[in-house]
Amino acid sequence: MSFAKKLVLSVTTGTLVTGGVIATVATGNASVPDVVCPGSTVTLSGEAGAPAATSGTFPVGTKLKVTNLDNGQATTVTVNGPSGSCVLLNNSAFEKVREPGKNLIRRARIERVG
Repeated sequence: MSFAKKLVLSVTTGTLVTGGVIATVATGNASVPDVVCPGSTVTLSGEAGAPAATSGTFPVGTKLKVTNLDNGQATTVTVNGPSGSCVLLNNSAFEKVREPGKNLIRRARIERVG
């Protein structure tokens, strides 16, 4: 009598982020991370007002959730204009996610939220 053995492999996929900005794009019930601004950072625009952002990647009116991956802090903003950078946060939005003494976020997750 011979026995057949089945080898079942379980594969887990993920994203290793060593720097740069990733975006999560909803596709049905799953979220698929995608690098949208390789080597880029989220920076401070220096503008006042309610939490907002400008972007050279996302169109005006887009709502984004910006998470600083180094400290876990997040904020939700609306893109209100174009810029030459992936994402520029105004003063009030940046204060919600910044690390003390830093004026840029080297590792961030950018998610479109509606």
